[in-house]
Amino acid sequence: MLLKKLVSENNPQTVAELIDAQLKSGQLTGVELTTQVFGQHWRDESLHEFLREIAAKVDRETANEIIEYLTAINGQQERFINLFLAAECLSKIKGGVNEATEKKLLNALKKLSQYGTVFLILYQSAQELQETYQIRYRSIAAIAQTWKNDPQTLPWLKILAHSSDSGEVRATAVKAIACGWPDEPEIYLMLKNLAKSDRSWAVRSAAIQEMASGWRSKSDTLPLLAILAQSDRSPAVRTCALEQLATHWPDRTDTLLLLRTAAESDENLGVRVVAWQEIARGWHSILGTLSQLKNLAHTGSSTLRTVAVRELAAGWPAEAEVCLLLKTLATSDSSEEVRTAAIEELASRWPDEPDIYPLLTSVAESDPSSSVRQAAVQAIASGWPSNPATLAFLQNIATADIDAEMREIALQQIASGWPEHPETLPLLQQIVASDDYWTVRQVVVVAAATLPSASLEVFEWLMCLAESDRHINVRETAVEQIARGWGHRGETLPFLKQLVESEADAHLLSVLVREIARGWSEDPETLPLLKIQLEAREEEVREVAVHELARNWPDGAETLRMLEAKAEGDESPALRQIALQKLARGRTNGPQTFEWLKIRAAQDEDSQVRAIALVELIRGWKDEPGMFEFLRQRALTDPYNRIGSFAYNPRFTALEAIIEHYPENPETLPLVRSLAVSDTDEQVRALAGRRLVRQDWSVDS
Repeated sequence: MLLKKLVSENNPQTVAELIDAQLKSGQLTGVELTTQVFGQHWRDESLHEFLREIAAKVDRETANEIIEYLTAINGQQERFINLFLAAECLSKIKGGVNEATEKKLLNALKKLSQYGTVFLILYQSAQELQETYQIRYRSIAAIAQTWKNDPQTLPWLKILAHSSDSGEVRATAVKAIACGWPDEPEIYLMLKNLAKSDRSWAVRSAAIQEMASGWRSKSDTLPLLAILAQSDRSPAVRTCALEQLATHWPDRTDTLLLLRTAAESDENLGVRVVAWQEIARGWHSILGTLSQLKNLAHTGSSTLRTVAVRELAAGWPAEAEVCLLLKTLATSDSSEEVRTAAIEELASRWPDEPDIYPLLTSVAESDPSSSVRQAAVQAIASGWPSNPATLAFLQNIATADIDAEMREIALQQIASGWPEHPETLPLLQQIVASDDYWTVRQVVVVAAATLPSASLEVFEWLMCLAESDRHINVRETAVEQIARGWGHRGETLPFLKQLVESEADAHLLSVLVREIARGWSEDPETLPLLKIQLEAREEEVREVAVHELARNWPDGAETLRMLEAKAEGDESPALRQIALQKLARGRTNGPQTFEWLKIRAAQDEDSQVRAIALVELIRGWKDEPGMFEFLRQRALTDPYNRIGSFAYNPRFTALEAIIEHYPENPETLPLVRSLAVSDTDEQVRALAGRRLVRQDWSVDS
C-alpha cells in the first residue's frame, strides 16, 4: 500500500527520494523496503520503473539486499520477471553491489538463457513454447546490456551465437553482439560469415539486419545483400534482404531493379508480396509504378491483387482512376479477398464520394460471399454513423438476414455505434427472445453488457439469462458478463454462489467456480468454496478448482497440501498431472518437492503423469545430486506398456533428458549403446540409435 499511494501522487524520481528519506529518518527499514515494497510489487511490471529508481537511490548495502532478494525469488510462474527486474535495477545502481551478489544474478540469467531447451520443448504447448523463447531472449538481452563491460560477456555471446542452440535464440545473441560491440573489428566479419552460411534463416536474417543498419558504408555490405536477396534458399532471408535494401539504399537504381525482379519472378509468394509493397511505398513517384500496380490489380493472383488494391488506395487516394478501379473490383473481382479489400479502402479513403454508400449497401445485401457482406456492413456502420439510413439498414439485417453471422455483425455494430439509442436495448432483448441461433444470442449478451446506460435493467436481464436461457453457452456468457461487469454490486456474488448450489451442468459449474475465484479471491468464503469443488464429482470442475487455487493462493501452505493431495490421489490422470505441474512450478526452491516429484515419477500408475514428473524434475532440478542416477533407473526400469506417443513414454523421456543434459557423464554412452542395440521398446531403441549417429557417437568406438 505504501508504494501504491506514493505512485499515485508522484513521478518515479520523487518516489525514490521520498523512500530514501524514510530510510534515512528510520521510518522505513531496509528489510521493510525489500519485503514490503519490492516483495509485494515485483510482479507488477507497471511499477518496475519506480522500483528501479528506488534501487538506484538507496545506499549500497540496501541495494545489495534488494538484488539478493529478487534473485532468490522463485519467479517461474511470472516468467522470471524478478530476475529481469534485478538486472535492470543493477544497471541503475551507480556504485554497484557486492561481487558475490552480482555473480549470483549473472549465473541465474545465464542459466535462464538455456531455459526450456530441446528436451523440454517436446512437452510444451505453443503458448508455453513462445513464452520459453521470450524468456531466453530477455535473459540474453539482459546479460548483454547489464554486463556489457564484463570482459567475459562478449566471448559468451559469441559462443552462444555459434552454438547448436535454436536459430531464434542464436539470432538474439547476434543482435546483442552487433548492438553492444560495433567497434570491435571482428564483428563485421562474423556477421558476413553468418549471413552467408549459417544454417538458420533466423541467424542469417539477423546478420543481414545488423550489417545494413550498422555497417552500411562497408563496401561488402550492399553486394552481399543483393546476392542474398536473389539466391538465399530461405524466403524469409530473401525478404529480409530486400527490405534492408529498400530501407537503406532507396536511391540506387539497382535496388529498384532487384525489387522488380523479385516482384515478378521470385518463386515464393510472400517474397513477391513484400517486393511489391516496397516498390509501391519507396518508389511512389517513379514513372511506371502506378501503371504496374494497376496492371497487377487485374492480372496478379488473388493475394497480389489484394496487395495492389491496398497499395493503390494508400499511395494514390487523389487519383480518380484509382477510386474507379476499386469500385469495379469491389463488385466484380472473382476473389472475395480482393472485393473485401476494395470495400474497406473505398469506405476509409473515399467516404465523401456520393456513390460509395449505395455501392456498399448493395454489396452488403447481395454479394455471394458472407465475409464480403460482413465487411460491407462494418464499413457502413463505421463510416456513415450519422447517415439517417444507416441504423435502419443495420436493424433490418439484424432481424431479417438469413445469415446468422450477418445478424451477429449488425447487432455488434448497433450496440457499439448506437449504445444510447432508445431502440438499441429493446432490439437486443427481442433478438435474444426470438433468434433460434445460440451464437447470435451469445453475441447479443456480450454486446448488451457493454451498453453504458440501463445498467440495472441489463444486469437483471442477464441474471435471468444466466439462470434460464435454453442454450448452455448463452448462460455461460451471461455468467461471465455479470461477474466481470457487475462485480461491484453486492448481489452479484450471492447470485453466482446460488447458481453454484443448483447448477447441474459440469461446464457451467466450472465457469461459475472460475469467475468467483478470479473476481472475489479476497472474500473469506471463496477459498472454502474452492476446497469443496476440489472434491466435485465432475473432473472439469475439479480441474478449474486446481487452476484457480494455484493462481490466486500460490504461496499458501494449505494450497501446497491440497495440490499435493490432488496430484497423488485424484482419480483422473489428467488432473493429477495438472496438480503436479502447479506444485512443481510453484515450489521449485523446496528440497521436499524434489523428493516428492521423484516418488511421483516412479510410482504414479499413469505413464503420462510419470513422464511429466520427469519433465518437471529436469526443468527445476537437473543439477541436483543423484539426478543422473535417477533418470538412468527410470530409463531402464519404468513399466511403460509401449502404447501411444513418445511424449508419454517415461523411458523415452528419461533417455532424452540424459542425452541432452548429461552427455559427458561416463555412463551415458554405454547406456545409449546398450539401448540402441537390444532394448525391447522400439521408441527407446530408435531414439538411442538416432542420437548415437547425431552426436558422433559410434557403437564401435
